[in-house]
Amino acid sequence: MSGAESSTDHAECAQSSRRKNLNSLEQKIRCLEKQRKELLEVNQQWDQQFRSMKELYERKVAELKSKLDSAERFLRTLEKERLQSPRESFPPHCRTSEPLRRAEKEKESLNGELHELKIENNLLKEKNALMNHKKQHYECEIKRLNKALQDALKVDCSSSPEDRLGKSEMECSREEMRTEMEVLKQQVQIYEEDFKKERSDRERLKQEKEELQQIIQTSQSQLNRLNSQIKACQMEKEKLERQLKQMCFPTCNCGWNFHLRDPYLLMDPGAVQNLQKHPPDDQWYAPDQFPPDVQHKVSPQKRKPVSRRTHRRRSTRAGDSLGEGPPPGACWGS
Repeated sequence: MSGAESSTDHAECAQSSRRKNLNSLEQKIRCLEKQRKELLEVNQQWDQQFRSMKELYERKVAELKSKLDSAERFLRTLEKERLQSPRESFPPHCRTSEPLRRAEKEKESLNGELHELKIENNLLKEKNALMNHKKQHYECEIKRLNKALQDALKVDCSSSPEDRLGKSEMECSREEMRTEMEVLKQQVQIYEEDFKKERSDRERLKQEKEELQQIIQTSQSQLNRLNSQIKACQMEKEKLERQLKQMCFPTCNCGWNFHLRDPYLLMDPGAVQNLQKHPPDDQWYAPDQFPPDVQHKVSPQKRKPVSRRTHRRRSTRAGDSLGEGPPPGACWGS
């Protein structure tokens, strides 16, 4: 009787230990299932966020490219206009002031969008760092759980009860352990696939971020080039304005507020050369100012005293008839 009681007690102890092991394994399986669901949810959220950010950046990059193309076309048209009419008397800033204002507005809008892209890039970096931290935490937790699960399986396999009540019970326990091991292997495989997918998504996100940074750098360089071209156009406009002012209002130190244009500037160079080659006729001179070879031909009866006022009036008429004027650079009325 005592032997039978001891065998029954031993069997009950074995069953209780097996139940405890099964309960612990079930708890671990539930915990692993819960963590797997959390990881799947995190992966889905990350995928959605990545896709939305990718679409947003693609739209913004396309908009920036279109704006840069329009600005480049506009600057090319400005350059063509400046090269076609560089010496016209009409001030070119009257034609280019409005396009320059439009170019400056486009430049300001591009600067604002570039600033927004930089802010969004910083936010994306912060989110990426947070997701990397979570990923490391999950990897550590998964490693710890896998190690604990392997230790539990080793202990369970090594501490199998020696005395079993029949081969049927032993076979059932072995089958249960095999099914549990298969389930755990499948779960570990699922976790590995999830982590591989997460790693590939992270690498893809990193590559997309590098491409976006490269596009931002190229757009920044193009924007700097446009700024330099706009500054060159503004300097050219100021230079043309100064030249136009010097053409319309020459400098003079006569003290007069209003100046007429110099008649020598309005005359053709041929007229001035003709004036220098053909001096005025002798009939406009006073008799006292004739050359010596001509003075003896004039009779004393015809010589009349010419006053200084009459001589000045005649010489003035002679100058007006020949189109004389003050020397170049002098002011009329001074």
